This record gives sequence, structure tokens and C-alpha cells, in this order.
Amino acid sequence: MLQNVIELRDDIKDRFSWKADGTRFMMLIDGANEVYMADRDNAVFHVPHLHFPYRKDLSRTLKDTLVDGEMILDKVDGIDVPRYLIYDIIYFMISDLRYHLFYGKFRYLIYDIIYFMGQEVGKTDFRTRLVCIEKELIGPRHAKMKTGEIDKAKEPFSVRLKPFWDVSVCRKVLDGSFASQVSHEVDGLVFQPVPDPYCPGRCMEVLKWKPPELNSIDFKLKIAKENKPGMLPETKGYLYVLGQDNPLAEMKYTKDLKEMDGKIIECSFDGQHWKFMRQRTDKSFPNSIKTAQGVWGSIQSPVTKDILFQVVEVERFVPPQKQPSDLMPPPAKLPRR
Repeated sequence: MLQNVIELRDDIKDRFSWKADGTRFMMLIDGANEVYMADRDNAVFHVPHLHFPYRKDLSRTLKDTLVDGEMILDKVDGIDVPRYLIYDIIYFMISDLRYHLFYGKFRYLIYDIIYFMGQEVGKTDFRTRLVCIEKELIGPRHAKMKTGEIDKAKEPFSVRLKPFWDVSVCRKVLDGSFASQVSHEVDGLVFQPVPDPYCPGRCMEVLKWKPPELNSIDFKLKIAKENKPGMLPETKGYLYVLGQDNPLAEMKYTKDLKEMDGKIIECSFDGQHWKFMRQRTDKSFPNSIKTAQGVWGSIQSPVTKDILFQVVEVERFVPPQKQPSDLMPPPAKLPRR
């Protein structure tokens, strides 16, 4: 349960951001017109016309740079606009062309770095790594946009740093006007511990919170007929998680499920039954049993907003000496880039 986990790490100061309903991709920047993305299934494709100049010499292009992020669809005047939110950077070019690994955590939103200019910045605090990403990836792009050397209209999507704030403004994000200021769906919060390095894969130290009504599990659906003695055959949807031979749950068969057999589907629980939400076309595998059990625990013992505020503001949170940027509320909607 999120409440218990946060209480156990009351000596760690987290920063948080919103949880966007997007699709995760890795991005490799390896020179001019050498930008590639990879999805969850390691399917790699080329991304043309996306530019990442080198800060110390804007005529050069970054190489050996790997970031982690998510693609979202912003609504601008009712039209879907792709944006890539970068939140993890793993490799960054240095002057002697050595590979350097950055730690961090995905408009495309970046927020982490491991090695930079020969220094293992992945072992520095999260705040320092965020500054590095803003300065070395986002800043040079903006500089060349101002001079007209990068025409953002020709780029396939925009790229931004995903901002993280001090947990003291958590209430302002959930109860304030923030959700109406972003142009895509906000379905929860992500808490990132400041002292920790980048963690590949599923990181137990990165906490995610969703409103109870948005908790869901990604299952693999198998439709089959159940035959019981003395009863008419009944078609059911059996729900499987990764690595399990037997279904974890089942759901009533409906017409909506007819084309979903063998597919990965996202399901919510209404208190009695599992309900189909959508097909996860971005995933080829369901959630692991550990993830499913964690979500089920949250469904059975939900962490409401009131509980979250109590834990963050009263039971766990001890206000640090604040910097001006920490005291500011979440920024207003940014202009298109």
C-alpha cells in the first residue's frame, strides 16, 4: 500500500510529477538525422527531422544519447498533437566521444542522466540530474529555435523536460487547476526519490498513485467455453498475467471482447466484476504477477486523495529548506513547441 511505503521511507525527500496516459518509448540520439525510437517490444524505427544540437557548439549534433520517455497526444483546438515527454536520459555525448551513462526517469519528457562529461552524474541527486537535462538537451534546442535554425513545424513532435516538484505542492496539482492546464489526460502521480540513481525496468522505489477509480491491470485475454456437468456451455473471458499458466481472474463475455481474444487488454474492477477498458496495442505482454498483486492490493485497500494528503503533508513530509522554484505552483500551460 502506498501509504505504508511512504511512511517507511520518511527520511527520503521525494519529488513528484503527474502520471500521463501515454505510450513509453526509448529514444537514441546518435548524430544528425540519426534519431531512433524503440517501443516496449524493442521494435526500433527511425525518427526524421528531429534535432538535438550540442550546447558548447551548436553547429554540432549530440551523439550516443539515450533517453526514456512517453509519447502523449495533446488536444489543441480539438486536434491530437503528438508530444514526447522525456523523463530518463541514459547516454550523453562528451568531447572525446566516449559513451557516458545517465540516470533518470518520459509531449516526450526527460528527467535523468547517469554519466556526463566524464563524471558519473547518475550518482548525484535527482535535482542535479534534472538541471543537466534541461541545460544540455532542452536548452540548446530552444536556442536554435529562437534563431530559426530549428523549424519546430517540420519536426514530427515536440520534446520537453518533464517537470518534477517538491511534494509540498502535491495538493495544488490534484485539487488545483493543473489538470485543466495540460492538454492530455492526467491519471495519477509519480513520486521519485531524490537521492536514488536511475533504475532500469520496474523500480520499487518509484511510487505511483492513481485515484481508486482509475486502478487497472493489463491482462492477456483468452476466450473459451466452460463446460460444466448438467449446465449449458458458457463462454467466458479468462484473464492471465505474465508467467502464470492459470488465469488470475475471469470476466463475462460480451460483444466488445469478440475481437480481443489473445490480446492485451486493460481492465478495471467495479467491486464485483472485471470490466474491459481498452486494448493495449502498445504492449505484447500483460502485467507481471507482482504488479497485478500490487494493483489488486490498491483496489482492495484504496489510497484516497485524503489519505495521500495526510501522509505527505502530516505524517511523512517534513518541509526542507525551500528554494524559490519549490514554492512556486505548477506552471501554466506551455506554448506549443
